[in-house]
Amino acid sequence: MNSTGPFDPRKEAHLLSAYVDGELNSQDVARVEAHLADNKESRLEVDGLRRFNQVTGSLRLKEAPPEQWEGFWNSFLNRAERSLGWLLLTVGVAIIGTWSLYNLLVALVASESLPLYVKGGIFAAAAGILVLLFSVVRERIHKRSKTRYKDIIR
Repeated sequence: MNSTGPFDPRKEAHLLSAYVDGELNSQDVARVEAHLADNKESRLEVDGLRRFNQVTGSLRLKEAPPEQWEGFWNSFLNRAERSLGWLLLTVGVAIIGTWSLYNLLVALVASESLPLYVKGGIFAAAAGILVLLFSVVRERIHKRSKTRYKDIIR
C-alpha cells in the first residue's frame, strides 16, 4: 500500500476496510487515523465496517448430517460414472460412424452402376442428417449451459 501524502477517500476507500481488519502497515495506519480524526463520514464508515465484522464473525456454518454427505458422494459418483460412460460411448460411436461413413462415401463414389443423380441424392440426404444432428446437439448443449434450474431436485 505504501502511499504517501494525505489520505484520499475517493481513491483509497479500500484502505478503510484494511484498517478495520488490521492489515495496514504503520505508515498507512497513521495516514488513515489522521484522516479519521478530521472526517466524520469516514469514521461512520469505519464504525459500520466494524459492526459488519462483528456480525459476520459470529456466523457459523451448520454442519450437514453424515447421511447427507453419504448421499452427496453417492450422487457425485453416479454422475461421474455415467458422464464417463456417455463420453466413452459417444467417442466410440463417433469413431465407428466416421469410419463407416467414409467407407460408404468411397464405395458410392467408386460405384459406376449408380446414376449421378442417385449419388447426389444420397449425399444430400447424408448432409441433411448431419446438419440436423449437429443442430440438435448444439441446441442441447446451449440449453443445458443456460438452464438455471438443471440441478434442482423436486
